[in-house]
Amino acid sequence: MQVIRNLFITLFLFLSSTYCQAENWEHLYDHSIYKNAKLSPDGNHIAAAVMHEESVILMFLKRDDMTMVGSVKLGRNYDVGGYQWANNERVVINMVKQVPWREEPQFYGELFAVNYDGTKGKLIYGYKAGEMQTGTRLKRKKSTSGWASLIDILPEDDKHILIESTPMSKTGERLSSVLMLNIYTGITKKPIAKSPIPFSQFITDTSGEIKAVVGVDNDATKQLFLRKNGEWEKVPEGTVGDSVQLISVSPSGKSLYTRDNHNQDLFGIFKLNIEDLSYKSIYTDKKLDVTDVELTVDGKSAYAIKLDDGYPAYLLLNKNLDEAIIFKRLLKVFPYSSIKITSHSTDGKFYIIRVSSDTDPGSLHLYNKDKNELKLLFNFMPSVKNSKLLQSEPFQATATDGTKINGYFTAAKSAEKNTPAPVVILVHGGPHGVRDLWRYSKDVQYLALNGFSVLQVNYRGSSGYGEQFEAKGYKVWGSTIQQDIYDSYQSLVYKKKAAANNVCIMGASFGGYSAVQSATLYPDTYKCIIANAGVYDLELILQENNSTAAKNFWLKTLGKDEKQLKSFSPVNYAEKIQVPLLLAHGEDDKIAPFQHVKRLRDALDKADKTYEWYVVDKEGHGFYNPENQKAYMRKVLNFLKQHLK
Repeated sequence: MQVIRNLFITLFLFLSSTYCQAENWEHLYDHSIYKNAKLSPDGNHIAAAVMHEESVILMFLKRDDMTMVGSVKLGRNYDVGGYQWANNERVVINMVKQVPWREEPQFYGELFAVNYDGTKGKLIYGYKAGEMQTGTRLKRKKSTSGWASLIDILPEDDKHILIESTPMSKTGERLSSVLMLNIYTGITKKPIAKSPIPFSQFITDTSGEIKAVVGVDNDATKQLFLRKNGEWEKVPEGTVGDSVQLISVSPSGKSLYTRDNHNQDLFGIFKLNIEDLSYKSIYTDKKLDVTDVELTVDGKSAYAIKLDDGYPAYLLLNKNLDEAIIFKRLLKVFPYSSIKITSHSTDGKFYIIRVSSDTDPGSLHLYNKDKNELKLLFNFMPSVKNSKLLQSEPFQATATDGTKINGYFTAAKSAEKNTPAPVVILVHGGPHGVRDLWRYSKDVQYLALNGFSVLQVNYRGSSGYGEQFEAKGYKVWGSTIQQDIYDSYQSLVYKKKAAANNVCIMGASFGGYSAVQSATLYPDTYKCIIANAGVYDLELILQENNSTAAKNFWLKTLGKDEKQLKSFSPVNYAEKIQVPLLLAHGEDDKIAPFQHVKRLRDALDKADKTYEWYVVDKEGHGFYNPENQKAYMRKVLNFLKQHLK
């Protein structure tokens, strides 16, 4: 209990000092104090993940009076990651490890289980979970060199959960197995099934039986297999789409619901008859992909879908489900917000709700259905005053060829009312399978609160607007995508929301690449470049140690025309960079390896170009440590003030 007392004292001192200090907005980059909260199935207890002394611990609270009854700090350089109640007394936790060579804790597939009073804590899965087996015939838990992910908590079984166990490998393409894991002993039974395909996603029916799996073949195409009589049957080619995603199995067990774009451009909701393999569309929007599907907490039924046409919007599917009824009420209470039911009691009386928006980093609320009462539990970031944050607005531009390009614009907090503030174009990563959404962004808020308007562009290649729109970004990374970004800025100028030629371009990952590439194409427009964790040699991407599926994906999206790859790679024409450049990177970046920025630096040195350099040795793909983030953004702010009017 001493940990609990210390935690309360720490939080009190933190909040007191934060609210008294002058606002310089750097606290936007502090780790959130609260991470999540979930109700036990009986609704009596809440498990809350909390940042405490640079570690994430799990606190257990009585739901009725919010008094603490226990806590768990994993210790030995481990933090609490994702977690799930497995029954009324026990929680299963993903253990994330703090390693000396990396700022961000890493998940190596290990699972830990503990009771809500903090007792009987046990490592139940992972490479350190084995026990000595010599001299005894008793079955012991085994060490497993693999990653675990939860498939089903098996609500009718208080002792076991279903997990997917994937053997460790450099590329992650080894075949996984389905195991029944005892949450008290860590003992696993004989594998229930083995995936017939890598990168698998299993799904169970209401009784916990494995019904289907989707994985990715060597051609980077999704393949669906059904489980019948203990064997896998591959669904014939053309039955479902190449990008099919599993949602749920119907209560009868006869149908499978998916998110797919089979024989159409946009992603919608589909239903597969497991017996005769007939496949039909249930719902597809007229102009947007279905962004997300809201599932009941047990993961068995869908009750709403999410669309992002500027602001988030929800469509109720099954209005008779309790969660759908509650969700409808919540939409009225929290308009223009993203809402998620994280958990609820089995009897449906109590719910925990997560809410966020462009001006809300996130909050957790307890809903009492019988009293129709909503109570705030925690703000993720108590130091951030939502009323001070700036609103983002949906924005649409027309590209040179007439294509409609969507995005978001956040007007700066500026003293000059009649003069547009300088603009930072903040380019999202990916570029494929990713898009900007209307949501809270600490980067957007930091820049806007410090006097710079922010433009975010969902250029061709971004997800959310159909397969054709995304495919139009393939093999044109260095041309059409950059044209879309440029045209969007010109539209901003035309609408008098920005001044001409008073703009810098900034991004991370593909956004870093885009910033450098755009500045070489439009040297008279962009006044400076800020690039973090970027890829700058496209040929190097194809040479990196990826899985076969990943390599084929890059061939599809980048192409293999050496002449074009060279022409789209900034390392090959550093002499064209005529504007100030700030380069940032983490030396331990596994996604955009450090070799990319080294090659660009060497090319800049050879061309006798000056640049600013910010490299951190233990950071990966983007900065995780708040102090590194703050130091980086201070450099960004000074850089922008130096080069924009």
